[in-house]
Amino acid sequence: MQIPTQLSGVHVLLVEDEPDIAELLSFVLRDAGADVIEVPSASEALHHLTHYSPSIIVCNIRLPDMNGGELLKTIRFKQADISQQIPAIAVTSYSREYSWTEAIKAGFDRFLLKPIEPDQLVSEILSLVRC
Repeated sequence: MQIPTQLSGVHVLLVEDEPDIAELLSFVLRDAGADVIEVPSASEALHHLTHYSPSIIVCNIRLPDMNGGELLKTIRFKQADISQQIPAIAVTSYSREYSWTEAIKAGFDRFLLKPIEPDQLVSEILSLVRC
């Protein structure tokens, strides 16, 4: 299936500690036209957010230094005075340990299980940034 190149102008902050998955997701997103910054930890994500304004955050739930839900709660707290929060997608392969309900409570807009279908990821991003 051909992935649409509709993500032109979309800036993605990808928070993924598994190098192979980060590489695959970055390839998919760049192939669809997105600008992608990859970081392997929550602390690096927070650092990048001080000088980078992504259109969307795609975040693994299991990170080495902080749970992805905790990361997003921290981001949401820092954005409390901003009228439009950055949309965020949670990704995980641990569906028994982390649920859609927990993702919503943490502030995520979408919840995707690994392995992620490339066209589904692109479609979810489009639905959040082109509203």
